[in-house]
Amino acid sequence: MSRKKIAVGPGASSLILIAVVLALSMLTMLTMLSARSDEALALRSLQTRQEVYGLFAAGEKSLAALDAELAACLAEHPEGGEACLAALAQRLPAGMTLRGDEVSWSEGDGERTLECAVRILAPGEGGRTAWTRHLLGTPEIWEDEGFDDFEDFGEPEETEPETEEENGTDGEETGT
Repeated sequence: MSRKKIAVGPGASSLILIAVVLALSMLTMLTMLSARSDEALALRSLQTRQEVYGLFAAGEKSLAALDAELAACLAEHPEGGEACLAALAQRLPAGMTLRGDEVSWSEGDGERTLECAVRILAPGEGGRTAWTRHLLGTPEIWEDEGFDDFEDFGEPEETEPETEEENGTDGEETGT
């Protein structure tokens, strides 16, 4: 058998060099695209956090305004009760509603909404208010029928008791 020697000329090494340069160029381009998308995601995350923290700060400012009005009402009616709540209803800051002993309001910029509610505590309960609702969401969530006025939010679901087939006992008793 005769062995033929394969000669690699200058054209083959040039083709390999071109392929390596193209591969490195593609990797560089993909790295740049990934870095740009990571930057855009980080900026959106920063903006979202700033908006959310702004809503929380606005909720706390509204609570402070309510607390100032409540302190003034308690100064007039130190016994608290219905007389204090009636006076507070007349002095509520704008955007707040009083139902029973709960004051609710909403903070929002249109894109996100913070639904807030506090319960007015009786004198001697260790403070003047207690948070009952502090929910962050979008208007689409609040308009959903499942969240209608937050009446059924957080209540346990009604479940049917398991049958013997579902719990896997098939009528067998387990001995101990």
